Amino acid sequence: MGMGEPLANASAVMSAIRTINAPWGMGISARKITISTVGLPAAIRKLCDFELPVTLALSLHAPNDELRRQIIPWAEYSTVAELLSACQEWFGKTGREITLEYILLGGFNDQREHAQELVRIARSIRANVNLIRYNEVDGLPFARPDDHDVLTFQNVLRDAGVNTHIRASRGRDIKAACGQLRHEAMKS
Repeated sequence: MGMGEPLANASAVMSAIRTINAPWGMGISARKITISTVGLPAAIRKLCDFELPVTLALSLHAPNDELRRQIIPWAEYSTVAELLSACQEWFGKTGREITLEYILLGGFNDQREHAQELVRIARSIRANVNLIRYNEVDGLPFARPDDHDVLTFQNVLRDAGVNTHIRASRGRDIKAACGQLRHEAMKS
């Protein structure tokens, strides 16, 4: 994760997964391998026919196109509706739920109305949700959400029957958490 869009090079990623899964490779169960994508609908459809039962995680991060395009450059190439269609096809062919990754940005995408939109999305495609607190990065306009907003967001999802977890954040105190390391390295 964090090293580029895997489905932009799906053939190489699938080849690597075969090696990681193989008894002569690392022997890691395919069910323990997750492909995390910002969402390329055509590549998700191609992945539907992959012979190994990997897990698919969609880095959604916003419940609608307007917000999503403000934080994800790749979002200009597909809509949330197109992604949901591809994810429904994924579930229909594989029987495996999608994990929706959702980074909470304080005051931007962490309000009750965003959680309600996310409920509709998660229920439409048989998904579980991982909530991720944003880690502050100097020079970027986003803020970490407060704990109350994170718990309120989670409760909206849970009250609607959506399996939801808050991912633990590690390394934030030394600016080594998700998203912080690359920015610090670029400043050097």
